[in-house]
Amino acid sequence: MKNRSIAMACIAALAFACNEKKETENAEEIPAAQEVVDNTATDVDSITPEAEAPSDKSAELAEGTQITVKGEITEINNGKDGYTAKIKMADGTVYFATISIPNLKDPKQYRKFNVGDVIKVKGKTFKIEEDTLIKVEELN
Repeated sequence: MKNRSIAMACIAALAFACNEKKETENAEEIPAAQEVVDNTATDVDSITPEAEAPSDKSAELAEGTQITVKGEITEINNGKDGYTAKIKMADGTVYFATISIPNLKDPKQYRKFNVGDVIKVKGKTFKIEEDTLIKVEELN
């Protein structure tokens, strides 16, 4: 069941990335950016969130919300043009980050991470079932 959800998330993320329409001048308003940060890591400078994060972050995020997430990679699922990393923050919140060259603002940022690595990603959220996915636009 868990692998099926992850596989569905990968497929949906790749389909979403391939079919995304270009924004126009009359596009809908983009939701305000919301940064979700794990401040418990000691190897990286602390980061101040731009907006107050809700208590159950992933459950309350609106689809299309721009967020920044930092946490440990607990699982990696390879895909056609990238991979999906399961990121667990220190508070236990879990996100699935779809990392692929076409989705990055700067394709030179693309690199492969491993399970156990601490990663910081920035992108827009979307939901599949109970999971919150992030279409990664920037890697740090």
